[in-house]
Amino acid sequence: MPYSGVVLIIVIMEVGTMDDDAEHRTHNRKIYRRAALVLVVVVAVVVNMAGLFIGALFYDEFCVLNTRIGLERFNSLKAELDRGKTTKSWQDVSIQSRFGYTLQGTYLPSPTPSDKTVIFVHGVSASRLMGLWYADLYLGEGYNLLIYDSRAHGASGGPSLTWGYYEKDDLDQWVDWVKLRQPNGVIGIHGVSMGAATALLHAQMNETSRRVTFYVADSAYSSLEGLLTQQIDASLSLHNPLLINILLKYSSIVAYLKSGFFYSAVSPVRSVANVTTPVLYLHGEADPLVPVAMSRQLYAATKGYRQIDTFPKVGHAMAIFEQKAEYRRLVRGFIENLPVEGTGR
Repeated sequence: MPYSGVVLIIVIMEVGTMDDDAEHRTHNRKIYRRAALVLVVVVAVVVNMAGLFIGALFYDEFCVLNTRIGLERFNSLKAELDRGKTTKSWQDVSIQSRFGYTLQGTYLPSPTPSDKTVIFVHGVSASRLMGLWYADLYLGEGYNLLIYDSRAHGASGGPSLTWGYYEKDDLDQWVDWVKLRQPNGVIGIHGVSMGAATALLHAQMNETSRRVTFYVADSAYSSLEGLLTQQIDASLSLHNPLLINILLKYSSIVAYLKSGFFYSAVSPVRSVANVTTPVLYLHGEADPLVPVAMSRQLYAATKGYRQIDTFPKVGHAMAIFEQKAEYRRLVRGFIENLPVEGTGR
């Protein structure tokens, strides 16, 4: 074979080898990319599964496990409630929530016939019995008082608490109940802690119906995300806003999957920006659970007539005990001096 032919064959073989090497490298790169993609997907799945698992733990802690604990502190009030039903014409009442469970309550008529009624809304891990601490305040002013167990509390049904999201609609049904019995009467709402936040969320709904004359919000939180951020940080001592925010987002996703709401949807501070019904804000300045700054934020954001009073050295929802005379004076002064438009006069 001529020399040139041999060279040509060698060149062709080398070119073929180079092509094979290039194809092999391209094939390897594809394998590496696919492997990297699979790894990314696996890591993402694992991280999200871990996030949802931890989020579910927080959801259970926030919304399920603690709704009926510590009720022994209301034992003396249970006896008072039973006496009232025997001697004072107090009567148990119930309604069917539009969400499919039964809500239980007790109606306390004023000693003198009245068409004025206050609906009391309790906080987390409490029950309607909590309202008896406030009964004399309103019964003495000629108001009837309706106290009830919020969803997933006391004798009421419901799978979980939602920090005001569904509770505001349940509250509106109690307003229906009162309005059916006293079509031309005055209705006020007094809420404490979660009950106060629920009242403020309801106040936005009231802008259309104008059925409620006034709201009293004791120790309200301005946003659920802000409150739970503080709770997570306090319980885990993370002091890492980014990590806390990530955990909160996963817990919120679980809340949506299990209960149909995101934590971000519970924002009284957004609601009160549209509220013109008079609101009285009350808060202890030494509150370790809901910072007094939250009531000040709510006061500043409220569109209509509002009043704020704080109590030095008083903890969460404790003003009714530690500053009882002043508490009663403030509430009475508020309801006696409502703007003319707010009272319907």
